[in-house]
Amino acid sequence: MNLDSQIEALLFWKGEPISKRELTRVFGVNMVAVNDALKDLSAKLEGRGVSLIEKENAVALVTAPTFSGLIEKCHKDELGKDIGKAAQETLAIIVYRGGASRREIEYIRGVNSSSILRTLLIRGLIERITDPKDERIYIYNPTMELQALLGVKSIEDLPQWKEVMAEFAAFEEHEKQSELAADLDGEAAKDGPLE
Repeated sequence: MNLDSQIEALLFWKGEPISKRELTRVFGVNMVAVNDALKDLSAKLEGRGVSLIEKENAVALVTAPTFSGLIEKCHKDELGKDIGKAAQETLAIIVYRGGASRREIEYIRGVNSSSILRTLLIRGLIERITDPKDERIYIYNPTMELQALLGVKSIEDLPQWKEVMAEFAAFEEHEKQSELAADLDGEAAKDGPLE
């Protein structure tokens, strides 16, 4: 049996993302073989009801992007009501930043976001992982289910991706400069007036 068919069967059975590294281990092949098989599988799934999507180094089978409208309708019916503007803002921050801590989200939005994050977690639109840089902080990331619901194979396919990323970079640079200026002002105040 072809490797791409075996990967398809495993992804369907698991029903959740699997890392490429795990695929190399399970099938006893190298990363080149896995990547080639994933390309073949993706091509075979074109025009079908399911699609292969990739996020970071994980892959999953999801509903094809062309059916995102149908899935969105069913998902909304299942969960009852719209998530609201505040949750949409929070999701946009998480999606376009490629993950964010609660502190970052609240800084950008200017309001407490704890209950919104809880709602998004319950609905399976985001996932919470421990920040590798600081184990006391959680990072909220978009799930593959959200990606499928949005109808994009890759987060970079979202509308105005480059423009939004450029705005975030400019915002962060401005904040760094403001903090640096505040630190310098604070040091100057400690030293007293110059004579």
